[in-house]
Amino acid sequence: MNKKDVPLYVLHCLEPIATLKDNRVLIEKNDNILLTVKDADPKSNFMFQVVSYDYSNGESAFRVQYSPKSDREISANSQIVREGYLMEVFNNWISRIEEYNNVKSIFDDPILNAFQAEFYSYFNLKDESLDDIPFEVEQIIKLDYLLNRVETRLIEMSDDSNRVVIDSIILEIEYVRENLATRSQKWIAENVSKIYAQIAKLGSKFMKEIWVEGKKEVIIEIVKTAIVEGIKYLSQ
Repeated sequence: MNKKDVPLYVLHCLEPIATLKDNRVLIEKNDNILLTVKDADPKSNFMFQVVSYDYSNGESAFRVQYSPKSDREISANSQIVREGYLMEVFNNWISRIEEYNNVKSIFDDPILNAFQAEFYSYFNLKDESLDDIPFEVEQIIKLDYLLNRVETRLIEMSDDSNRVVIDSIILEIEYVRENLATRSQKWIAENVSKIYAQIAKLGSKFMKEIWVEGKKEVIIEIVKTAIVEGIKYLSQ
C-alpha cells in the first residue's frame, strides 16, 4: 500500500501514531492494514491495528483491533472508532502496555533484572534525549557483528540441558538484529542487555565465554564513539 492510495485525511489522523518515537512499541508496515503497532517486548503478542477507514453520509470512522482488550481481558477487541476518538483509544491501549511493563508480579525475575541493569550500565546512556537518537552506522555494524558472534557461540555451547533456553535467546537476538537500524540507542541497549542477562543466568561458563567479551566490545568499540556522535547529533 502506497500513501497516495490512502485519503489525505486518513494520513493526517494516523500521523501522530505513525511518527511516534516510543521504546514501548514498534511501528510496522503491513500492505493490507493501514497501521500496525506492536508491543516492543519480543515475548508479547499485544498489538494495536488500524484496519480500515470508511467515509459515508459525511462521517468518518476507523475500524481498529487491539489486544489486550482491557485490564480484565487479554483477548483481542475489534471496534468502530468515530472521527476524533482514534487517539483516545490508542492512548488507552498504550497506557495498558505501560502498566504491564511496570507492574510487579511473581513472573518477574529479580536476578535477571539485576543482570540486565548491570549490562545496561555499560552503555552509559545518561542523556534522556538519546531516546530518539539511533546508533551511527558503524556502531550498528559492530553491534550486529557482536550479536552474530554471540549467536554462533550459543549454538556451539548448546546441549540437551540448555537447548530450549538457548533457542529462545537466539530468537531474541535475531529480533534485535532485525531492528538495529530502525530503533533508538535506548531501545537497543535495553534489548541487548536483556539478552546478556539471560545468558548470564545460564551460568559462570557462559559469563566467562560471552558476557565478558560483550562488556568489552560495548564499552570500547561501541559506546565511546556513539556518545561522541550523539553529542554531534544533538548540536545540529
